[in-house]
Amino acid sequence: MSNDEQHTLHERKASAGQAIRIVIWLAVLGAILVFALVNTDDANVDWVFSDATAPMWAVIGISAVAGAVIGFVARPRRHHH
Repeated sequence: MSNDEQHTLHERKASAGQAIRIVIWLAVLGAILVFALVNTDDANVDWVFSDATAPMWAVIGISAVAGAVIGFVARPRRHHH
């Protein structure tokens, strides 16, 4: 296999991996959205020094965004050579 063929194969594998990640992210996002939309009641949110009431969909959405941000910040970085 020539160097060009190996490079093209590597590009196709990387592209397929990106497509799979996008599909998984969309599925997770869809599940969170459906879960938030069917939970319309208010929820009690207990902070350390106070309590609050918020719509359950907001609590779910904020929790999902916070989890995604923490996961993005905490993941190990790859070094490209």
